[in-house]
Amino acid sequence: MLIASVLVGYFLGSIPAGVVVGRWIGVDLRKSGSGNIGFTNAVRVLGSEKNGKWLSATILLWDMGKGTLAVWLAPHLSSQPLAPIGAGFAAFLGHLYPVWLRFRGGKGVAVGFGVCLGLSWLLGVALLSLWAIVFAATRVSSISALTAYFFLPLMAAFLTRNGLLPPEDLLYLVILSLLVWMHHHANIRRLVRGEEGPFRKKEKRP
Repeated sequence: MLIASVLVGYFLGSIPAGVVVGRWIGVDLRKSGSGNIGFTNAVRVLGSEKNGKWLSATILLWDMGKGTLAVWLAPHLSSQPLAPIGAGFAAFLGHLYPVWLRFRGGKGVAVGFGVCLGLSWLLGVALLSLWAIVFAATRVSSISALTAYFFLPLMAAFLTRNGLLPPEDLLYLVILSLLVWMHHHANIRRLVRGEEGPFRKKEKRP
């Protein structure tokens, strides 16, 4: 059933890696740094903690993994063509609006990477590579995410046109990209005002 794959996808996406890992070491990401539960804020906040790099990497892989897993599990739960993208999109929405956190989640960047990797490794690698190139050049996480997700619909359209991505995936990926941009509205305002600085880790506590 399609509904089963969608529900499983939402459940996987709604498990907040940043909150779980943070609580494990006594840090609440929602009350530290930017207050976001995603990877960038995790690196910024947990970088000052013991094994901070490993903890941040765990959050990144967890968030990406739940998007990929939702896509991969979908065909085992439903034979409908929309099942993989439906489950992946549900996982993305679960991360943005997790029921466990009163529907206040992250911005969806890492989960979106995972969904794209699950749908097409070519799309996922291209999206991640673009993010990495822009981040290396600017050191501004928001610019990297906004650039990558600006080009995501174009990359998806190219793969669709060449038969490398199902046509039904394209609309969902366009909406996914728009939602990432919407959840970066505060970052966009700071960018326009010239107030969005380069990424820095939080200084170690004395």
